[in-house]
Amino acid sequence: MMGPTAFACLLVWLPAMAYCADSKPNIIFLLTDDQDVTANSLDFMPRLGQLLRREGTEFINYFVSTGLCCPSRATIMKGQFCHNTKIFDNGDLNSAINETGHLSGGFEKYVKLGLMNQSTVGNIMQAAGYETKFCGKYLNGYDDKEASFVPPGWDHWQGMTDTAFYGPHFSINGKLKKMNNSVYQTDYIRDVAIEFLQRTKLRTKPFFMYLSPFAPHAPATPAKRHAHMFNDTLAPRYDSFNPNDSIQSQKPSWLKKLPPLSQKQINDIDRFYRNRLRSLQAVDEMLGNITAVLEEQGWLNNTYIFYMGDNGQHLGDYRLPGGKRQAYDTDIRVPFLVRGPGVPAGHQVYDVTQSVDLLPTWADIGGTDMSASDAVDGKSILPLFNLSRSESEVFRSVGLAEMYGGSSNMGRAYKGLPDFWKNRFWNNTYQGVRVINGTGFAANANWLYVEWCTGEKEFYDAAADPRMILNKYETLPEESKTKLAALVHQMGSCVGSVCRSASMMQTSPALSESLTDDLACHNPPNLTAEALAHYRPTYPYADSDIVLDDHLHDHWV
Repeated sequence: MMGPTAFACLLVWLPAMAYCADSKPNIIFLLTDDQDVTANSLDFMPRLGQLLRREGTEFINYFVSTGLCCPSRATIMKGQFCHNTKIFDNGDLNSAINETGHLSGGFEKYVKLGLMNQSTVGNIMQAAGYETKFCGKYLNGYDDKEASFVPPGWDHWQGMTDTAFYGPHFSINGKLKKMNNSVYQTDYIRDVAIEFLQRTKLRTKPFFMYLSPFAPHAPATPAKRHAHMFNDTLAPRYDSFNPNDSIQSQKPSWLKKLPPLSQKQINDIDRFYRNRLRSLQAVDEMLGNITAVLEEQGWLNNTYIFYMGDNGQHLGDYRLPGGKRQAYDTDIRVPFLVRGPGVPAGHQVYDVTQSVDLLPTWADIGGTDMSASDAVDGKSILPLFNLSRSESEVFRSVGLAEMYGGSSNMGRAYKGLPDFWKNRFWNNTYQGVRVINGTGFAANANWLYVEWCTGEKEFYDAAADPRMILNKYETLPEESKTKLAALVHQMGSCVGSVCRSASMMQTSPALSESLTDDLACHNPPNLTAEALAHYRPTYPYADSDIVLDDHLHDHWV
């Protein structure tokens, strides 16, 4: 005889599986690499437009806290800002200047700190009863020689160890597999996901699947079937694109010294932009294919799909040829869209949300409450799907932006300029806050405020200046300067519950009375200002992120 629990659990039988209709929802996370919002990439993805924009909810003010691959991905895994994970970059300065043992970031530091053994996405979701699957890019520095490493928390592991668009390499549960050059990376990840969803074995657990293709990261090689598309499309020419001297001189540090982009650089940017859009077509197809399989299997109504970019991309903005790592919306505002149970269709959320919110949200879906935990700096976004929520119920008013280290790889065109060393500009360490609809002095705000390790400061009123070209810091009242500095200092050093309080503009009064400019520049160890000023590089150096320079390189990591 069946008990009440069995009656309460409606089994839906299909050819491939059986599932419980009142079981925990499934979760799919699709993470792209370097996908912008400000250059309108989402507008070129028709399936995403239908399945996520029209049938789900789009978060308009979603910001990564660090606009760089590895720190951003570590934040996703841990639910912590990078000043807490200590993954500051992609490993740019690991053992720099012959200083053995120095680690600035990347997979090597992540493992050395033991971050994979603590509260991570895989560990939390596995403990909540989920079958966990990972396929795609993991962390920068996870390469072929590390293929035997499988992080805890993943039942099925296919971490990418070589990100080639054609012929990628994967660690399949600890065993290296090199695909032949006919295999297109995004299509392979799609096929792995579909095979996982179509398994004939009866599924007894909800699943959490993390998919991470390399597109549209440089070189953004498209699938051959998409190589003909967008032949006449140009990168957007907004006010921030290759600005004149009067605008560029308002930037801080090394940025204000950049020369105008050459016509060759502009042509490279346009070619790169077209390839970015082309490479995203396979991602768009993957989203459509996966959603169709979910519907066929009867899981669509009980599955959340989260779509996000790990950081944005500037494309000629502020005379920067291409890349990320800056505090402007080009680099930190990223796509974030969700569909699933209880998620309103065709809805837009304007509250400030950040990548630290992902882990506590997924934990919440799986029945684990992390709202009082200092192991995460963010909080669950599930309340934001409640359309009856009062406008007075503000989720967050302040988002953190932080970067510790150098610029993106800028290439040979800039050798000889001050602060330039090994293809990067240094003195690029900053902490900032993105303030939207705050309280008191920040009511109705839409601001970016940034403090640099050089002592320079930036303030942009994005409501009037959405491309962030007019630095208005000197025009601010002294009281506003003090309060903004207090927000930066508290957010830039916060942990757990303090982050959640500061993000609501609840700062400690004592901070306003004892602020000091103590943000150190995370430059190469033992590299003096004099050395930076006179350094003349010898080429070539290995590229570690985007370069748009004398030609489009075949591979950037």
